[in-house]
Amino acid sequence: MYRPSMRWGVAAEVLADLLLWLSASDWIAAWAANWIVLAAVLSHSVSSYFLARGFWQLLPRRYKLPARRSLSFLVAFIWILPVLGALGILWSITSALQRPRSRSSHNVKIVALPELPFSPPVIFPTPPYSQGALRQIVHFAGRPLKRLKAVMATRHMAPREAMTIWSKATCDPVDDVRLLAYAMRDSSEKNLTNHILVLTEGLPDVPVRMRNACHKAIAALCWELVYHRLAQGAVKQHWLQTARRHMEAVLAEAVLASPGDESSAGGATVPDVADKAGASVMSDADSWLLYGRILLESGDLALAGEAFANARAGGTDEQKILPWLAEIAFSERRFSEVKVYLSALTRSGERGHELALVRAWWNK
Repeated sequence: MYRPSMRWGVAAEVLADLLLWLSASDWIAAWAANWIVLAAVLSHSVSSYFLARGFWQLLPRRYKLPARRSLSFLVAFIWILPVLGALGILWSITSALQRPRSRSSHNVKIVALPELPFSPPVIFPTPPYSQGALRQIVHFAGRPLKRLKAVMATRHMAPREAMTIWSKATCDPVDDVRLLAYAMRDSSEKNLTNHILVLTEGLPDVPVRMRNACHKAIAALCWELVYHRLAQGAVKQHWLQTARRHMEAVLAEAVLASPGDESSAGGATVPDVADKAGASVMSDADSWLLYGRILLESGDLALAGEAFANARAGGTDEQKILPWLAEIAFSERRFSEVKVYLSALTRSGERGHELALVRAWWNK
């Protein structure tokens, strides 16, 4: 594209030089010399335009725009310097094309060649550390960054398991570690609390047929706060009482719905719920199991035992109930029954390794 323009420009420049040389001859008349000079100027102008257009096409795109200004600059530069202007632009463009601008060193990342054998680092979707390993890192790691990463790794763990790590990290001397532990613990607690408040506020508007399920959901969320150790002290007692109240509403509704209990539709207390558990109540074995765990955590061992008995009668697998019966027997110092319950246990249950260790110790 640029070659025809360059050829026309060079030809016009040669013609302009010949006309200037001719105008300086002695045998040319004065009036003819003036016209020859004017023709040389016009030829040089045409040459400047074609040369500028050819050079403009060789420029990079960022120097071409805006086209009118850049092209006008080249035309003016070549026109002012008839030969030197064109040669100077030609030299600058060719030198720039042959020796491109070197990039700064900070844009280049030098990577050392690793020694063999080499394997890239493995990125795990979940941290390969157990709860005990993370707890040891938080306890004994000297580098704050390592303790911070250990706290961050707890986001893949259940809140109950992570709570022991968060509790230790909240006493860390480094602000970043301490604040991160507080933030992660408060975030888990806030999510559950907000869910409970939303369900509680919307409870009056829930249809009667769905109110029983709403009570059960609120009780389960309150129990989750306690089970995951997100609530301590008086706050823990508050959530236990709230969970207990909603579970009693669930079980009382089941008692009232059972045939032959219309006469006791007044207000069923906790013992009443346990004493009047008919067939319809027995069918809700999961509710009795959750109610028994809430009572056990509250310290009402006798009522907890009755609730677990109702759960067993309702069809709950006995393997799920045996650990809680053993805990009740241990709290009442009936140690021979503890061994009987744990000996009958054939599955680890939800407590997993901890329960297996307790069972192995009692069965020595």
